[in-house]
Amino acid sequence: MADASRFGRLVQRRRQELGMSQTDVRLAGGPTDATLRRIERGSTPRPDFVTLAKLDKALRWTPGSANRAFEGGDPEPLVESREVQQSHDVPVRLERPITAVDHGVLVRTDALADLTRKARALDDLPGLPVEQAAAVTTLRHAIDRLTRAWIVRQAEVARHNNSLTDLILVLDDHLRSPPSNAETAEDQDDLRYLRWLAGYDTPQAEDVERYENRFAEFVDART
Repeated sequence: MADASRFGRLVQRRRQELGMSQTDVRLAGGPTDATLRRIERGSTPRPDFVTLAKLDKALRWTPGSANRAFEGGDPEPLVESREVQQSHDVPVRLERPITAVDHGVLVRTDALADLTRKARALDDLPGLPVEQAAAVTTLRHAIDRLTRAWIVRQAEVARHNNSLTDLILVLDDHLRSPPSNAETAEDQDDLRYLRWLAGYDTPQAEDVERYENRFAEFVDART
């Protein structure tokens, strides 16, 4: 049963166990300071899936733990070696929303969530000319692609940690999105892969083999 006060105490206790300030949580990919204060006070309604996922990331809980804790269950801390913990310090405590690294860029979760919110606001603009409406649609597809990449990784982690049930509760809307709504064939395949990870679809045999190989590559990269 949902209990915002209990959830706030669990979040605060975990933050203190990690020796983190509220600002540290934000810099580690968590929600804003103001949102975290409301959560810890127990004065916020049910957080959305982005906020719950941010808490899992920043507080080093397994995916779905924050959602489970809000519903009255217990969060599950990540089991990490000391070396793995130390490896989090550089990429997790990002001072900037986007940070360049050798083989690409790291985007903070809150930056991606903010980008998504702003794109949705564009959808609500009334009476856009055809050309501008088409440009907004193209932008939304690009942002959806970035968001989907993040969601797919969360699903891979959850499948690997046997915590898919909790993640499905958080990402249900995304998992129900039909692949035909995606812009390109690659986007559609990513959606089908996501739904396969979560057990929503039973693809054709050749696709199952591809998805199993893709997931195996993810697991190999973590070991």
